[in-house]
Amino acid sequence: MPATLCPSIDLANDVFPLSEFRGKLTECIARTRDTHRPILITQNGKSASVLLSVSDFERLRETVELLDDVHAAEAEIERGETFSTPEVEAYLKKEGLL
Repeated sequence: MPATLCPSIDLANDVFPLSEFRGKLTECIARTRDTHRPILITQNGKSASVLLSVSDFERLRETVELLDDVHAAEAEIERGETFSTPEVEAYLKKEGLL
């Protein structure tokens, strides 16, 4: 897996007009899987879609879910919906988790 979440698109090699993409579908799928670089597909000269490997798509999805959780936690903190350390310790002891 690459170190970055989503590597940059190589504009010289990773942009395909839809008509060219159709003829190179198998090659493009292998390229995204092997290089972890997304492929940009254009239609009528404008960006239309992006092809990602399944593993990279899953990593992006997991990251978005994690960020959603962080935003939800930040909102809870802003609303004062927090617990002190002693409260958490008491709860964990009561549940047999500590």
